[in-house]
Amino acid sequence: MKIFRACIGVALTCATPLMSEAQEAKSFAYTQPMEGVYAQYWTAQELAVQDAYAGQPYRLYVEGQGKLGEFHGILNLDCTTPRFSTWLAQSEYLSSDAVPAEVINGLRVIWCEG
Repeated sequence: MKIFRACIGVALTCATPLMSEAQEAKSFAYTQPMEGVYAQYWTAQELAVQDAYAGQPYRLYVEGQGKLGEFHGILNLDCTTPRFSTWLAQSEYLSSDAVPAEVINGLRVIWCEG
C-alpha cells in the first residue's frame, strides 16, 4: 500500500484509503526544467476506484514538487472526451493551472493510449 504525505480538501479526506485496493497501477513521472539548476518534478498514479466500470474516467493522484512549490491533486481523466476531464480536488498552494501541458499530455499517452 502506498502512503501519501498530503491529504486534500473536503471532497477527499486522504488519498491513502483509495490506494489500498490498487493492483499493479501505472505511474507517470516528468521533470519540468526551470531556470538554472532548478526543476519541478511531477508524478502521477492511478487511484483504485471500488466500483470502477468500463468507460469510466481514470482517477489519478497528481503530485508536483520543486521550484514552484508543492501541488497535490486528483484528476478525473476522461479519455473518450478530453474536455470532460476535471480536477476533483487540488492543493491550496499551487492550483491546477500550474500543471504543465507536458504532464497532461503524458497522462493521456499512458492511460488513454497505453
